[in-house]
Amino acid sequence: MVKTRTVQTRSLNVHLREAGEDRPGDDPVILLHGFPQTSYMWRHQMEALGDRFKIYAPDTRGYGGTDKPRVRLDRSLLARDLIDLMDALEIERARLVGHDWGGVIASAAALKYPDRFSRLGLIDTLVSVWITWGIHGYWFKAEPDAEEFFESHHRAFIRSTFAGEATPYGGPPESPWAAVEGSEGSAALDGWDPKQFWTLEDVRHYEESFANPGSWFHAIEYYRHCLPFHVSIPDAEAEGGVRFEFRSNREIASMWHHPDLIFAHPDWAKEFMVFAPEDWHLRFEGPTFYLFSPFLMPQAFENGELPPDDYIPSGNPYADSFPHHFPDLRTRGAQCGHFIPEEDPVRTNELLAQFLTGEI
Repeated sequence: MVKTRTVQTRSLNVHLREAGEDRPGDDPVILLHGFPQTSYMWRHQMEALGDRFKIYAPDTRGYGGTDKPRVRLDRSLLARDLIDLMDALEIERARLVGHDWGGVIASAAALKYPDRFSRLGLIDTLVSVWITWGIHGYWFKAEPDAEEFFESHHRAFIRSTFAGEATPYGGPPESPWAAVEGSEGSAALDGWDPKQFWTLEDVRHYEESFANPGSWFHAIEYYRHCLPFHVSIPDAEAEGGVRFEFRSNREIASMWHHPDLIFAHPDWAKEFMVFAPEDWHLRFEGPTFYLFSPFLMPQAFENGELPPDDYIPSGNPYADSFPHHFPDLRTRGAQCGHFIPEEDPVRTNELLAQFLTGEI
């Protein structure tokens, strides 16, 4: 049975879902959701795994029922939010799992506070390097494009994402959410139908949750200021043999607003942006699991089949960032879209249960 409550932490009122019973000596499981969702995205996992684990799933800062203080954010603050929640719940150590933005926060927390986590699970997410084909990362930095878009289209955006409705808006430069000539188009698989994965009730939950202007503010903050783009440059005299050169939001916005669209900009798709140079030297030594889809790891699915178990990502700075930060890495693929826990809950539940119990 899944219960909800609000927990007061050092700086936030956090809306929390929980399932299962406390098990002395057994680290609880914390699940962190992604954009543009809430902790509701873990409904299949909490129902299936709640009889084996004590599970907590918070709405992160700005989302769902959690506070929405309008302050500038960075990854360190989001990681600290999680530690504050654990302190409020009197959790010394936890097994941590994050999808999408939840994975970005989970990675930051595990790298900065490694003694607080016994295991780390990452689902279709990033650690320290931005993917070149994720054009929304550039769009969010082009103020006020995102503000104007969400004010006009926040409900249509959710219905397009989770109900497959036609969009009343276009692609670049208006938004990154509709394909245009020169882009890579949709990451969905052939025959992908959102009605297989999200009911009208599910869509309504996300639509109502994201209708709060405070949620738009925080979604924009997450991307605009928590992911400061840097170009990595080999430098024998720098620590680790690499130095990082900052690219301002104004510079990134100029790429987005190129007269012939971002795809024609000379720097487009040539540079992987590092967004966590301050964490580049950090490692989490504990067991780490990465479950990925063709959206973020397309090279692993080149033959149209699932990659072999424990396929180690490589070949570009994004892929290489996982073994770089997590020396005890094990991986699996999922033949679905980006929202793996909702699109393939059976595989997600099976793999999480195996990882959380040490079978993987």
